[in-house]
Amino acid sequence: MLVLPDGPSRRVGPSGVLIGRQKDCDIVALDPSVSRRHALVRITAEGAEVVPLGREPIAINGKPSDKPQLLADGDVLGIPGMTLSVQVEAQPAASDAAGGYVLVRARGGSFGVAHTPFVIGGGPTDDLIVKKWPAALLQLHLAQGELFVELREGKAEHNGEPLEPGALAPLTVGDELTCLGETFTIHHARGRDAATTAVSSRSDLPIKAEIELLPRGGRIVFTLAIGERAVYLSDRRFDLMMALLKPPEGYSVGEFITDDTVRSIVWPRNPAVSRPEINMLISRCRKDLVDAGLAGPRLIERAPGGGGTRITLAAKAVVVVKT
Repeated sequence: MLVLPDGPSRRVGPSGVLIGRQKDCDIVALDPSVSRRHALVRITAEGAEVVPLGREPIAINGKPSDKPQLLADGDVLGIPGMTLSVQVEAQPAASDAAGGYVLVRARGGSFGVAHTPFVIGGGPTDDLIVKKWPAALLQLHLAQGELFVELREGKAEHNGEPLEPGALAPLTVGDELTCLGETFTIHHARGRDAATTAVSSRSDLPIKAEIELLPRGGRIVFTLAIGERAVYLSDRRFDLMMALLKPPEGYSVGEFITDDTVRSIVWPRNPAVSRPEINMLISRCRKDLVDAGLAGPRLIERAPGGGGTRITLAAKAVVVVKT
């Protein structure tokens, strides 16, 4: 919640709260020194975050900041002519029948994955602590009822194949994760043995994507059968999504767009960008989508063998650019 000194408050929902001078902002500022799009407050996997968008920094507890920063309960946001208090309420993790999973350890013991991200490592604040492991070594992410694993550093295997650090790999029931002498098997929380791939159902794909251009990137609100999910993407990540959602002439939404075309849109001054750099950008976009509750690796798909990328939407999905 963002609370004004005189009492009114604004809940931060899936689309976030946009603050600025323009009249269609969620909170409209009257001071002429405020930018048309001044700041975005949104919910991420790590918690509430403010993203400065305007010409001037935003004050957080009296200290100016021009970079995204996590917010805590009681923080105060200062904007010319306006002060907003931050209220954060921790909600209990809900056990979603479609997305509840259990890790079964080969050496004994099982551990429920009830929230996202679920952190496995040797750190004292990790969700599942494995002695002698580095802190936060593995992260499990739940999105649209699906489970994804992210290796933060070092080596680990998924069904005997090496995991790529920093990338997201989809997991299904029966899969094995092996890392530093430990092996975990993925089970469904309700004991079902069939693998689940929620986004394989066309009804689970976005039926609408509303794009809003912002000074340092943009916000995309995806509408699904279960409701809305919004993601803020900065700079090149947003350029990539724009290329996929509003492809250039000769392409339709949902078709694979060649890497050469992506290079010309995202890196117009650097046509020599390598395929690994494109793969890294895609990986970061997928992670942003997962953090927003969307199955990023399913929605942004690479062509077999690489060389092309597409966005996967429901049939007859609508793409709108908000002006």
